[in-house]
Amino acid sequence: MLLIIGNNSHSCSLSSHPPAGRLIEFWPMRDTRYRFLFLPTLFVGVAALPGLASAHSLLLTCKPAAESTVRCVGEFSDGSDAVGMSVQVKAYDERVLFKGTLGGDSSLQFKRPAGEFFVRIEDGGEHSAEVDHTDVKP
Repeated sequence: MLLIIGNNSHSCSLSSHPPAGRLIEFWPMRDTRYRFLFLPTLFVGVAALPGLASAHSLLLTCKPAAESTVRCVGEFSDGSDAVGMSVQVKAYDERVLFKGTLGGDSSLQFKRPAGEFFVRIEDGGEHSAEVDHTDVKP
């Protein structure tokens, strides 16, 4: 791309064919001190675009339910449901106390363990979320 600035100081136009006048080149860049930054910056910017377009995270909410049970509901931050996601209730020493999957309404109910625990949901890929037993409040 070339920016042409005519002899008249009020004349400016974008063109691929330079008319008479001063020529300022944008590529290759005249100032070579920063030329090495152009392609890496462009590459990083373009590489980040697909991730930004599909960025969402997995959310998990757990609340007490009837008769010493806990009900957890999972969803993605974009509002889509998390049906079929794997859920594990674990003790702090990583022992699995309960294992299940979210049902058709993206929820799972289990008997509240006696000691300290946390609930972890995973989609089998890059998304996961955890809720600590201290956060299971009405």
